[in-house]
Amino acid sequence: MSNFAFGGNWVDLLIILFLLFYIQDGWRRGFIELFSDLVAFVVGFTLALKLYPIVSQFLVAQFSFPIGLAKAGGFLILGLFFEQVLAVIGKAVQGKLPGRISLNRVNVSLGIIPTAINALLILAFTLSILLGLPMQPQFKQALSNSKVAGFITSRTQKLETALTSVFGDAISESLNFITIKPVSHDSVDLNFTQSELTIDERSEQEMLARVNTARRDQGLNELILDDRLRNLARDYATEMFEGGFFSHYTPEGRSPFDRMKQSGIDYLAAGENLALAPNVTIAHQGLMDSPGHRANILSPDFNYVGIGVVDGGIYGKIFVQEFTD
Repeated sequence: MSNFAFGGNWVDLLIILFLLFYIQDGWRRGFIELFSDLVAFVVGFTLALKLYPIVSQFLVAQFSFPIGLAKAGGFLILGLFFEQVLAVIGKAVQGKLPGRISLNRVNVSLGIIPTAINALLILAFTLSILLGLPMQPQFKQALSNSKVAGFITSRTQKLETALTSVFGDAISESLNFITIKPVSHDSVDLNFTQSELTIDERSEQEMLARVNTARRDQGLNELILDDRLRNLARDYATEMFEGGFFSHYTPEGRSPFDRMKQSGIDYLAAGENLALAPNVTIAHQGLMDSPGHRANILSPDFNYVGIGVVDGGIYGKIFVQEFTD
């Protein structure tokens, strides 16, 4: 008797039900029609991804659209336009085919192939958008822990990057990017507290990769991940969410260097970067656009780093980078 256990969650069940329904519903249409629809979707998506900056610039210049909304709107307008045009062309071509081909059993049976591919593309598109959106931690955790969603998104990371470039600014316009200068005593009152938190290990890994890519591009050594620094970063991000503040200094006045010493971390040179943002792309770009934070990321004095990313659901994510020599 098999001991196989899938170990999925409710997200997996929804995805499987969607796949079964979509494939069953589309199977009857046959390979030719479904393949035509698949080509229209893929080509329309690709053209929209290439050309949306032209439309977004027009929307900004002529209608004063916010840049984030203009990017998302330009992409969606072009995507729908190209897909509809290509679908009309596809139907015209199909109309010239002999009727017996469309009704052929082989054509009907092979319809499962483009149907399955189309369903997976729709899921990849939807999951990539959802993972970049702020949402309640329990839902984000369910998405992250889903076996099927993880399988799909791990193989479509380029798609996620492309979609973030399109929709990232629109998201950031609804959730502000917040940071504090590295040497500043300033404090931001978040006007909320959040105790339903999850550690976003995937974002931590992605941010570490981006930091080291930026350093390599400048001819610098890659930073080594330090577990103690990472735990310190996670703990501080959690403390800020739970306390409703955003600062390099705790309400009790403890600095990053005090926190490092209390954790038994020795150093001659150290630094800290903070960001509150909806996703890694916006957080990293915001830090790199800030001279003080960029200096920390690209400092030749640092050899170790700990990155903590804590997801606060609808409030976004707090990113903490701790650097030492």
